[in-house]
Amino acid sequence: MKRRFAFSTAPAPDIVLACDRADLLARYRQRFELPPGTIYLDGNSLGALSTDARERLHRVACVEWGESLIESWNAHDWISAPERVGAKVARLIGARADEVLVCDSTSVNLFKLVRAALDLRPDRSVVLSEPGNFATDLYVIEGAIAGDASRTLRLEPRERVLDAIDGHTALVVLTHVHYKSAAMHDLRAITDRAHEHGALVLWDLSHSAGAVELDLDAAAADMAVGCGYKYLNGGPGAPAFLYLNRAHHATALSPLRGWMGHARPFAFVDHYEPAPGMRGGGRCHRATSSYGLGSRSWQWRPDAR
Repeated sequence: MKRRFAFSTAPAPDIVLACDRADLLARYRQRFELPPGTIYLDGNSLGALSTDARERLHRVACVEWGESLIESWNAHDWISAPERVGAKVARLIGARADEVLVCDSTSVNLFKLVRAALDLRPDRSVVLSEPGNFATDLYVIEGAIAGDASRTLRLEPRERVLDAIDGHTALVVLTHVHYKSAAMHDLRAITDRAHEHGALVLWDLSHSAGAVELDLDAAAADMAVGCGYKYLNGGPGAPAFLYLNRAHHATALSPLRGWMGHARPFAFVDHYEPAPGMRGGGRCHRATSSYGLGSRSWQWRPDAR
């Protein structure tokens, strides 16, 4: 919903103007396409269009698609977009370049990683989350364990999550920054506790990436997902991202195994052979125009940190 506010026309106090001039991020305001007089505070739902992204979208549509056509997969390197753009996101979340793919939607990536994590912990029964977590996350977990009587989804209030992790826990799935309250979980403490009990953790960073400091590798995080259209300003329909710690590259397999994740994708053989590293994670979806948007919006964000 678009909200209208009435603003005072009284002169701003000198201290307010001084703070605005001293703001280290003030210079980035000119890089966004916003209507005159608009104060936009809805980046948690849809990030604003950047000038760089507008120019890049025009080039993707009119030059790469319009003129190069199918040759763009190689001539303009569309083929490597999931890894190439993923490396830019990696810088924002404290990950190594080969630990992030930009692909699919947040929900699809969440499903892939939940199933992969459960396959890594076949002798454990509990997926732990909290009530009030983003609804889709809980629905995806329910769908991922549907038909498997050995698995249950357990919801514990935020203040009891740490104590609820035990030897029965296969996977903890939490949203790092809560979409309603903005309450932030202690990512390192929860990850450490899960590892002490042999469990894995999957973080939803949809309201964290691009907004707060993150260092997944320093926290030894296992898995994470996030969207590209909120604080990453990738635009409507932007692909999401998934993070998988290098420690799991050889063992975590996606249940969705697209041909571009095959070790020999152009051989078109009948049986799946996962490619090494993140590419074998079953990437399935390419939205090339949105990769173009994201690649421009995300490449200068580390400087803004």
